[in-house]
Amino acid sequence: MISLFRIIVTTVIVLTGSQVFGQSYLKNSNQYIFPFKTIDSEVLSNHIEKIADSTRIIGLGEVSHYTKECYEIKHQIIKKLIEKDFNGLVLEVDFGQALLWNDYVTNGIGDIDKLIAASGWFTYRTQEFKDLLLDIRNYNLTANKPFQVFGMEMTAMNHNLAWLSSYFKAYLNSSEELIESLTNERKIVAFEKHEQVEILSYWNLYYAIKDTLENNIALLIETGGKEKYEIALRIAEITRQYATYISQDEFYLKVEFRDQFSTRNVLWCMDYLGENSKIAIWAHNGHVVKKSVLFDYDILGYYLSEWFDDQYYAIGFTFNEGDFGAFSSNGFKKWTLPKMKTNSLTKDFDSFQSPYLFFDIRFYTGNSAYQQSSILNQELPIRTDISESFSDKKNVSMNINLSNSYDMLIYIEKTNYPTTIEWDR
Repeated sequence: MISLFRIIVTTVIVLTGSQVFGQSYLKNSNQYIFPFKTIDSEVLSNHIEKIADSTRIIGLGEVSHYTKECYEIKHQIIKKLIEKDFNGLVLEVDFGQALLWNDYVTNGIGDIDKLIAASGWFTYRTQEFKDLLLDIRNYNLTANKPFQVFGMEMTAMNHNLAWLSSYFKAYLNSSEELIESLTNERKIVAFEKHEQVEILSYWNLYYAIKDTLENNIALLIETGGKEKYEIALRIAEITRQYATYISQDEFYLKVEFRDQFSTRNVLWCMDYLGENSKIAIWAHNGHVVKKSVLFDYDILGYYLSEWFDDQYYAIGFTFNEGDFGAFSSNGFKKWTLPKMKTNSLTKDFDSFQSPYLFFDIRFYTGNSAYQQSSILNQELPIRTDISESFSDKKNVSMNINLSNSYDMLIYIEKTNYPTTIEWDR
């Protein structure tokens, strides 16, 4: 009887301990971790409402460019930010593409189904993103000041050049030669290989656009208005950014330029919206993070946190198991990853047995409990972020210093594939 009693007691202790003390990294952090059960949870909404009052820019990451729950949670956060007088969303998409979406959400111009289906960015050809734009449009129907949508990218030029061509056709009769240059067939995606003659043609195009805008400033503002002229100037600058990007031979120098230019474009969007503008940024974790995890160079989130200090708030996403979309060596496909079993932050989050939770890292690092523990200042294993491509050979985990990376981390226990909208090329 005694030995059986000992076995029962020991078993109870072990099982209980696995729930309470099974965490290897977060055992002193539980009071800063908030589980929630649904996407539209008040737990998350109330927290976003609090941080919105003390921030000017909120970076919304995503662990993968194609994960349903990331899109849906970001949708809920953006709706709350609109309620809190945020007035813009800046997307990881080319500037000209976002101009079309902005025309729709602000003025109802265009067919939303075609605008989504024709997007060259697979990230946004989903029902989840379409639902977000529909909600923004509905808000703007009665808003005193519209909530606007922008793109920060300079890596695709087709929509930018088309916008400029239409602009000069409408407001400058003497621009036939420039319009012809704008509409010439050319490589329009920065990730392609460009020959020297193609690179030179973009530099020539930039100077032609710049000179035309500067030499006709009074006429263009009189006929087309100041706001359209400002957009034209920005597209001229984006043309210069594109030419600079494709002029580089070294890959890592290219991508470093990309984040620097994205930062400049974000700052332009804020200036365009006005002195007291407040924005959200929709991008991959790898861009909104305050110190790069994936790359050995400074990124968008670093520049914004240096410039705005605590006014920039970085929200990252992570997951344990489930589906997502990414390119393989044979094209785009659905990937599925099993639950992580090794000791990691991911396994610690799983011990809460909740479909979702968020970790308030900024609050934790500002309290005495953090001062007594340096665990978040160490490199800790977590589920690997997924970029636009993936491979079975990729490591299942990466190391992250949470206190240097995010102000808040949202955990998704199981992810799903988003609702795909077929590409209309």
